[in-house]
Amino acid sequence: MMIAEESMKLIYQVLLYAHIAAGATALLSGLVAFLTNKGKKVHKRSGKVFFWAMMAISFTALIISIYKDNKFLLAISVFSFYMNYTGLRVLKYKKGKFKWFDWLPLGISAVLVLYMFYTLDIRLIVFGALLTFFIYQDIARQLKSEEDKKLIAKQKIIDHLGRMSGTYIGTFTAFLVVNINFIQPGWIVWLAPTFIGVPIIIYYTRVWKKKLDIE
Repeated sequence: MMIAEESMKLIYQVLLYAHIAAGATALLSGLVAFLTNKGKKVHKRSGKVFFWAMMAISFTALIISIYKDNKFLLAISVFSFYMNYTGLRVLKYKKGKFKWFDWLPLGISAVLVLYMFYTLDIRLIVFGALLTFFIYQDIARQLKSEEDKKLIAKQKIIDHLGRMSGTYIGTFTAFLVVNINFIQPGWIVWLAPTFIGVPIIIYYTRVWKKKLDIE
């Protein structure tokens, strides 16, 4: 029994260090991807590093949250995973059309949304509302006509920008929550990145809509 407990602690420590390393990598590579010219080599390479670092974060956070019974970490890990996954996949959809396996993360995230609202915690409700919007957007697109899907294909860059930026906000939020505990009430730390980041996303969305001539 003691050996099993020690093994679990060792596994937890390894996962924790891997989580921290992936988090630092994501924060740095995500910033590089955001600041560099879109479509260029540096942006693409830093974007790929960010994507895989986020996948590692989500995986390790999921296991750690279960081990520590941390429901908030569980919620944020799934939120970040969905944003990260769809942020890349949106570039590969043909006219916004899902492959069969794209429904799995959507279904898992939809169940998590119900939990977020069930907690009645303002922090999770805000993230749940954001996730609900993106899930609704993805489902609605599957029901569009072929003519509408031509427009969807045209604005995939905008969707990519919004989703990956949302992923970065989720990661940065987790970083602040873990490292800043002297600001009260605590929900300020949780929601500050969202309140600051969303207007920035809206601004750059408008900029790209003009570039792509999208109404």
